[in-house]
Amino acid sequence: MARRTGLPAVEVLDACESTNDEALRRAHAGASHGAAVAAVRQTLGRGRRGHVWVSPPGGLYLSVVLRPGVARECLRAIPVAAGLGALDACRALGATAPRLKWPNDLVVPGPSGACKLGGILVELCLRPRAAVDAGDAADEVAGVGDAAVCGIGVNLSRPQGDGIRPQAVRDGMPAPLPAAYLDECGAPDAAGDYAAVATLFRDAIVRRVDAWAAGLAGDCATAPLAPVLEEYHSSLLGLGSAVAAVAPEGAVVGRGTFFSVDKTGRAVLALQGGGTLSLAPEQASLRPAGR
Repeated sequence: MARRTGLPAVEVLDACESTNDEALRRAHAGASHGAAVAAVRQTLGRGRRGHVWVSPPGGLYLSVVLRPGVARECLRAIPVAAGLGALDACRALGATAPRLKWPNDLVVPGPSGACKLGGILVELCLRPRAAVDAGDAADEVAGVGDAAVCGIGVNLSRPQGDGIRPQAVRDGMPAPLPAAYLDECGAPDAAGDYAAVATLFRDAIVRRVDAWAAGLAGDCATAPLAPVLEEYHSSLLGLGSAVAAVAPEGAVVGRGTFFSVDKTGRAVLALQGGGTLSLAPEQASLRPAGR
């Protein structure tokens, strides 16, 4: 698990409020592509849709500054590329069971349904368009001044006591998903050298983002997931199953079969009554039918 050549060392903190906040501050100050902050404990960690991510010792809390140099309209594909990178890191540690749950949570299949292993939150650090003059136009198109911060929380080992509390794994469900732990999924070294594990995840995420950016072609804004879509489909848990699409406020907005994810990252459902429903990640979460 050696540090990838050319990337700065991961900065490991004993504790902080949020590694994403720490990385965003560094991104605003000009931190380079691949700069990363990890913390043994967070006090104000957060997940998608404003969910609280409870962060006891025993988890990896890592945020990576990413500057892929692509048009900012394409940055919405970064969570998918980062999710595939997280799977790469799990497999490098020996855990082959983890899968992705749309859009980009890490889950482990179980006899009673999915267990949540981790989550990803990507936040953008964008150069104001108004600050770009004619001389910087080429840089603006290429996204040179823009950055994304990819935050990832992974349950490495089961904490003593009550374990990870339900708020850490709610993911919009009426009841929390049970937690899974990486060292119980065939990766005993996950609970070992914290800095080495953080570096392994950082390197895997950066490699995937770099490969995704290199694979973009043409008007990437209309198909930002194209370079990774086939592998993303093969990594998704629940594809082809009956689901309910639930809006953030709890209303069911559709029921059908989770048919695919399109090139923009929207989930496509084949509806029970015919036709399809396409949903962006911010519009709904997918639950197994009947839950």
